[in-house]
Amino acid sequence: MRRFKFNLERFLELRSFYERKAELALAERAGRCAFLDGQLREVAQARWRTSREMFSAGRDLSDYRAAELYIVRLERDRDRLAEELARAEVEREEARLLYIERHKAREAIEKLKERRQAEYYRLAEREETKALDDLPRRRVVEAKD
Repeated sequence: MRRFKFNLERFLELRSFYERKAELALAERAGRCAFLDGQLREVAQARWRTSREMFSAGRDLSDYRAAELYIVRLERDRDRLAEELARAEVEREEARLLYIERHKAREAIEKLKERRQAEYYRLAEREETKALDDLPRRRVVEAKD
């Protein structure tokens, strides 16, 4: 029996390539979001520690003022990171939608391949069965000659 050959195999490979490319872009954007989220957590922890240490024993007015200015800077950093994270999440969502689109496109061709392959092997099996059924008749005809 001959092996199945799918005429759109190159097209399927191309779709798989674009799906993988979209998947990598999605992973990159998700990584960026995770990184920014981690930075936001670090800023929040630094702010909490600074607020707690601001009034600890042995601190004078200059220490208080330095801590206050540091908190202001941390809040600016927090706002900047929050904006970056919002933009990164929008980009991640766009990448996710593109990945879903590319995945569905590849899946459609993959399903077509599976259907054609099943049909091909079903027909090949039918032909083989016919050939095997004809074998005894041929022997009878050859024996008569």
